[in-house]
Amino acid sequence: MQIPDSAKALIDTELQQLAKSSRYYLPPQGRLEIYAALGPSSAHDDKVPEEARKNNSFPPLSLADRIRAQVALITARKVLPLWELACQETESFFTKQDWQIKYDDQRNKEEVYLHRRKSRPIETISVYEVPRAFVPVHILEMTELALAGEIHDYSAFRREANEWWQIYGRPEQVEREFFIKWAAQDALYEAIGWIKYNPEEPPAENALYAFAGVFKGEDWHNRKCTLDEKKQHEFWVWWLAEAIPQVFAEDYLS
Repeated sequence: MQIPDSAKALIDTELQQLAKSSRYYLPPQGRLEIYAALGPSSAHDDKVPEEARKNNSFPPLSLADRIRAQVALITARKVLPLWELACQETESFFTKQDWQIKYDDQRNKEEVYLHRRKSRPIETISVYEVPRAFVPVHILEMTELALAGEIHDYSAFRREANEWWQIYGRPEQVEREFFIKWAAQDALYEAIGWIKYNPEEPPAENALYAFAGVFKGEDWHNRKCTLDEKKQHEFWVWWLAEAIPQVFAEDYLS
């Protein structure tokens, strides 16, 4: 399967710009145009999600929707290996009580979670029962199951997918964890037809900050986030030259 000509032309143009300057980055509008050029959506009419809810299902995805979902999934997997680093960064702010919560979480919750995951459908596990160490992996597993159509209880799956909004609601002092989790959630919501990108919330933004973010500030009130220019450039070259073509090169869409 080939990348649509219009999308390939946009990708090639952006890659040329990136090759010319290490300070160039892929702007939000450029990402939106590339996503649109991949093809029409069958899920973004406001009536479609409501109709799917009434039918106890998710909106049907067009081929282009599935392509975008796979791109989001590949993008989230790119930053998944940073989860341990992200947790270490967060733990520099831990209080004694935070460390006790982590200890209890690891000692009790992880064992119970792993047992349940082996014996129960994923949608029967509350997001509040997912240990911190497994948060992004769990969300990406939900994404894969949704794309494969392997959902046992659509109502339960919808409820748990929606509840992820409550986890990592703000980024301060947990920034990299926040962005990795939300990159995974972007992929999940693509897979169930729930996401609409815009110039303020464009594709791959959360993964970008997870990969290239620099987070500074000693307390909650003065935290600041910037982007490492070199890493940002590296991320966009990878996203355009590898992530998107990978969906078309491999058997993701069968």
